[in-house]
Amino acid sequence: MENSKKKVWYDDAGMVIDFILGIIVAIVVCSQSFAVGGGLSLTLFGSIINHNSIYFLLFVYFILLKFSLGKKYFNYLNVFLVFIYFISCVTSLLTVVQVFSLNTLLSFSLDLIFLLYLVHTFFRGTIIWKEFNLSHSPFMEITNEWAFYSVIVVSMILLAVNLISTVAVSGVIISSLDCIFAVLFGRYIYLYGEYLDQKKIDSYHDGNFDEVKENIQKVVDDTENKIKESIENIHVDEVIDTVKDKVDGVSQDISEKLENKEVVEKEDNKKTKTSKKSTKKSTSKKKGEE
Repeated sequence: MENSKKKVWYDDAGMVIDFILGIIVAIVVCSQSFAVGGGLSLTLFGSIINHNSIYFLLFVYFILLKFSLGKKYFNYLNVFLVFIYFISCVTSLLTVVQVFSLNTLLSFSLDLIFLLYLVHTFFRGTIIWKEFNLSHSPFMEITNEWAFYSVIVVSMILLAVNLISTVAVSGVIISSLDCIFAVLFGRYIYLYGEYLDQKKIDSYHDGNFDEVKENIQKVVDDTENKIKESIENIHVDEVIDTVKDKVDGVSQDISEKLENKEVVEKEDNKKTKTSKKSTKKSTSKKKGEE
């Protein structure tokens, strides 16, 4: 009985939504109070506005789900939710471009995971799913469980990085609340994905991630072969240059030796001619004396 009671709260979408609303309120209140208490500079004010604006829109989304109007237009609200995370993902990407760090990179990764998770979960059973043929998406190969686990892992790593980099208590509290919200929000998406699987709503898909991996592997292999060929060509060029240098050196030595030999032969020829002339003179003198 105790185990079943412990599992109720995170298996009940209504309770998860209530916890999410409470966490959003806590994040907004804490961030505002820390900003006022620490002196509200222009940069800090801008970061708080950017941080809280996303949570405010999410708060509106989850509040509407508590009423019949939100349940009636649930699919439209999901489009609004995907749009929110699309804006958040673009903003995170721009932040990575401006300030590249492990913190910004993990934040962008988390937003991207949420965006893909939302698209491949909340668009199931809608016209958008059929119009864009999302059943062919290779990301459909990722199961609902693994998508949820990826949210938890990235959220925990981001929390650890934030705790290491922060020096203020306010940063620790806000980072912890952000992590809790991410896990709860991932659980909310997971529960809706489980509902769709039980109802078998667009559960069939023919997305083949193996083909994508094969294409990527082909590109990697081709690139590796080209690199190897270029390296081999570089080595061959080096060997050719070395051989050329040695051949040039040998040919130069041979030409020098030939030149020396020609000089020696010329000198020998001169000596021979001189000796012949001297012998002729001596023989002619001897004949004159006789």
